[in-house]
Amino acid sequence: MFNRLIPLGIPLAWLNLIHEKKRFFAAVAGIMFAVVMMMFQVGLKKAMFSQVIAPLLQMDGDLVLVSTQYEYFGVSKGFPRRRLVQAQALPEVESIASIYGGGLPMLNPETGATREVFVMAFDPTEHPFSNPQILSQQDKLKREGVALYDSLSRKEMGDFAKLLARDGKVVTEVANKKIIVEGLFEMGPTFLADGNMLINKDTFVQIWPGGDPGVISAGLITLKPGSDALAVMNQLREYLPNDVKIMTRQQFITNEQDYWEKRTPVGFVIGASMIVSLIVGAVIVYQILYTDVADHLEEYATLKSIGFRDNYFRNLILQESFILTVFGFVPGLGVTAGLYYLTRTLANMPTHLNLFTCTLVFGLTLLMCMTAGFLATRKLRQANPAEIF
Repeated sequence: MFNRLIPLGIPLAWLNLIHEKKRFFAAVAGIMFAVVMMMFQVGLKKAMFSQVIAPLLQMDGDLVLVSTQYEYFGVSKGFPRRRLVQAQALPEVESIASIYGGGLPMLNPETGATREVFVMAFDPTEHPFSNPQILSQQDKLKREGVALYDSLSRKEMGDFAKLLARDGKVVTEVANKKIIVEGLFEMGPTFLADGNMLINKDTFVQIWPGGDPGVISAGLITLKPGSDALAVMNQLREYLPNDVKIMTRQQFITNEQDYWEKRTPVGFVIGASMIVSLIVGAVIVYQILYTDVADHLEEYATLKSIGFRDNYFRNLILQESFILTVFGFVPGLGVTAGLYYLTRTLANMPTHLNLFTCTLVFGLTLLMCMTAGFLATRKLRQANPAEIF
């Protein structure tokens, strides 16, 4: 098999590619561009959707209650808290917790500029979050006007970590109301706002326009050990009025991801960018390989006249495609790693290289190059040695 692909041990595919070095490096650069674009888009998509569900992943509970008009967390109409209290009547329910949420303008304590912060509020006697940093500090929230601040919020919001370390507390304003930040936790910014803040429900009602303690954004239900979440969910759907939607925690998370991927331009734009990258890379590879075939048509015709079949030439061009894939992918991987680092550092987005992303992009790049290579061999497969000479 090896001798059929590379007769006499001569790596003809490699020699053809490096014979015109400028052409070879142009092809590598084009493929590298496609690799960087695809890999960065995949990483950006994963990071964005990780940010979208970050607050949800830190919520505790087996079932979630939201309004029937719920679209995505933080921007939807609330529902009566009494529905959550009614759900507590089921023997399988161990505890409940209410969450109030919404975006409000916050004053940067260093610059005086105003940016939107996403405020989540709850009763400090309940435990809606599983984050140990929140659990260990939520007693601070029993005092009115006290808040915990997300240390992963974007820098434009203010350096709360530095100010806390220096002064022990940070005084700011949210919706023109005085708020004292006395602790930090980690969650990360989302599409909704550049930062996150936790306060108690009484403070939230005071600063939220038209705040009503009887209307909540989400209700969390923790079941007793051994309870069947799906069975309890079906019971609640029959038991509660139809002004609430009941989901498992995983369905709640999946619903959030689906909303941003399928019902907003985000998923489409990223997918379209990847397709454009594939097309650009394929065109570049096709032009390079087609030109290579045209330049060596007489030599190929000679080989064809002495018995080499079309399969040999197809394998030759596909070898060149594979070589270009590898030489374009490796530097593209390095450039992407640098872009991921800058994105993590400057935008606090969790962009990381992983095996799945690398495998996916390498597979797409190989498919792109192989397709272009196969198309480039059409002229050679149709060529008649007698006509060429």
